[in-house]
Amino acid sequence: MKRLLVLLSALLLLLPVRGAAQALADSTSGFHMAAGVSLGLMDGAGVNLAFGVTDWLNVRAGFSGIPSFLIKEYNVPEVGVGVTGKFPATGNLLFDFHPGGKSFKLTAGVFFGANDFFKVFNTKALPDSYRQAGISYYADGNRDGDITQFYTINPDSKGFLYGALKSGAVKPFIGLGFGSAIPGKRVGVNFDLGVEYTGGLDLRTDARNFIRGEVENIPITSAGALETVRVMRNSSREESYDKYFKYIDKLRSLPVLPVARVSVFVKLF
Repeated sequence: MKRLLVLLSALLLLLPVRGAAQALADSTSGFHMAAGVSLGLMDGAGVNLAFGVTDWLNVRAGFSGIPSFLIKEYNVPEVGVGVTGKFPATGNLLFDFHPGGKSFKLTAGVFFGANDFFKVFNTKALPDSYRQAGISYYADGNRDGDITQFYTINPDSKGFLYGALKSGAVKPFIGLGFGSAIPGKRVGVNFDLGVEYTGGLDLRTDARNFIRGEVENIPITSAGALETVRVMRNSSREESYDKYFKYIDKLRSLPVLPVARVSVFVKLF
């Protein structure tokens, strides 16, 4: 009986919400509401709500993510496993300013979510030999150098290793575009182009320091990763790996990342 009373009370509280919103729309000609879907570079597919506060200001809020099946697996033959990753879902709060109430807009806001911009992990459990010994990592890129920079990266009890490209949890965004999130008709399309500030990305993982014996969250640098691969393969030339890690270096050195989105909104009222 108590649960039924709680449910009925909640329903009674929710009933006036739509009526109040409609009343506000009737009394304030500039206030409207729309729902939509989006597809974007960096943030993937998303769902959004938009509120038309005035003829020149719209507010958008939503969540988005990149499906895991779109992320390519990278094979590591030395270990016998593949490496892949995923982008955690992100939220956004955006303010669209339409000078003169026209289609052109200036947008400012934030994308927010986990500190992990991109998570990296192996697709299947590591062989037993790697589970027990772990993977040696030379943080300074020179196995004959400072021994305090020698680490062991150990998998968890199930044989999986994890790393992540780290960024700020809140990423400011600024951009411009065309189209309104509150369509003039029933359905409308709008475009966004801008940049989000990450402050740079840092690839990190947990590893045990050989000297101190403590587990630390350490950066994975190109020099250290390439030296580790060379030791594992007993090879002095790894052009394919050089190219791969140079790409990561370029990506994480950028303080901003491009954002491009196309959205379709349906006007609710």
